[in-house]
Amino acid sequence: MKESPLPVAISALINRNRILLIKRMGGDYAGLWGLPGGKIERSEHLSGAAVREIMEESGIEAEFRGHLAVVSEHLVENDEVRNHFLLHICDLVPKSTRITREREGRLSWFDLDSIGDMRDSIIPSDFLMIERIIKKRESRYYDCIIEKVGNRHFLRKFE
Repeated sequence: MKESPLPVAISALINRNRILLIKRMGGDYAGLWGLPGGKIERSEHLSGAAVREIMEESGIEAEFRGHLAVVSEHLVENDEVRNHFLLHICDLVPKSTRITREREGRLSWFDLDSIGDMRDSIIPSDFLMIERIIKKRESRYYDCIIEKVGNRHFLRKFE
C-alpha cells in the first residue's frame, strides 16, 4: 500500500437529469463505469482539480458548484489494503455537454432515474455515491471498503 491516502476529486456532472460516467480503460477498476475524476495535484485546490479533471477526461468545460461529501475508500486484495483513496465528491455544472475527449475511457451521459439498471457495471462505491450523495443529497463522510477478487469487486462497507 502507498504510505498515505491519495486525495481524489470526483465529479458529479449533471445536465437535465443525466449524469456523465466514464468506463475506465485501466487501473483498479478497468472495464467498469464510474464517476470521472482524478488526483488532486500538490499545487491545486479541490475546485480546480475537479474542473481540470473533467476537462482532461471529457473536453467538457464545467463550473465548480460545491463539495458534496467525502468517502475514505480502501481497496483490499488478498486481505491487504492495496490502495487508500480520499474521494471528494464535487458538484459541477457543465457549460456544454459535448464530449470531445475520451483519454482515460469511454464517456457517456446516463439518465439518473435508470441508473439502477446499470448497478452491476458500475464501480460498487460509485453506484452508492450516485444513489446516496448525488441523488439523495446525503452530504456527509463515509468509510468504504471494496474487496477485489480476480477481476470482480465486492462492496464490503459503505457507511
